[in-house]
Amino acid sequence: MQKEIWKPVKNYEGLYEVSNFGRMRSLPKEWMAGWNSVTRSHKGFLLKPGKGRDGYLSVSLSKEGKIKHHSVHRIVLQSFIGESVLDCNHKDGDKENNYLNNLEYCSTSENIKHAYRTGLKSNKGEKGSAAKLNNAIIRNIRENKFNLTKAELAACFEVSISNIKMIISRKTWVNVS
Repeated sequence: MQKEIWKPVKNYEGLYEVSNFGRMRSLPKEWMAGWNSVTRSHKGFLLKPGKGRDGYLSVSLSKEGKIKHHSVHRIVLQSFIGESVLDCNHKDGDKENNYLNNLEYCSTSENIKHAYRTGLKSNKGEKGSAAKLNNAIIRNIRENKFNLTKAELAACFEVSISNIKMIISRKTWVNVS
């Protein structure tokens, strides 16, 4: 069984630590608060990361009254391996698995190839980077319950008439029934 090891977060030494399990904690603090200079403190606590629109876990770290958002996976690699301009890659493809043994630095090209190999990225169907449509819309176009013309369908979904023809004849989006 692996032991959890804690290291200081770069540029936040004495304030936050990160573990090889991808967990983050704030350290105990004391500070002067209010007009009467009462000393306040907190014991420190585990941080609860939020999930960004990109699916990666991130935390908000505060220093000298300024709050910055940071990706947990990058903090783990920086603290245990060192800083790099390379991309951070999740070996198992799980964006929430920030264990050190699941992370690695790699080039952008290697990271993209890994994403295609693991199925995280695809250039087909609704996962395609240029896709304007999704599987549900394709089914609606093929059913055409309102008997719209191909030109009306094209205008409705902001695609070309030839695109609509290819969808209906099942020359594209062949995986959608």
